[in-house]
Amino acid sequence: MNSIIIESKNKSDLKLLVQFAKKLGMQSRALSIEEAEDIGLLNAMKKGRRKDYVSKEQVMKKLDKW
Repeated sequence: MNSIIIESKNKSDLKLLVQFAKKLGMQSRALSIEEAEDIGLLNAMKKGRRKDYVSKEQVMKKLDKW
């Protein structure tokens, strides 16, 4: 399964894309803002994962820079 996320401020354009997907026999559904944020966070975590373990001190150092 492959997926695509399309973001638009224009609801009529999104409605048209959903209708087009349905016509092509594809499934579609709208994501809530929270769901979209969760996907972004998950992708960031996967991309940032380099080691199995990060110490509390390393995390605190990074947070102090913010």
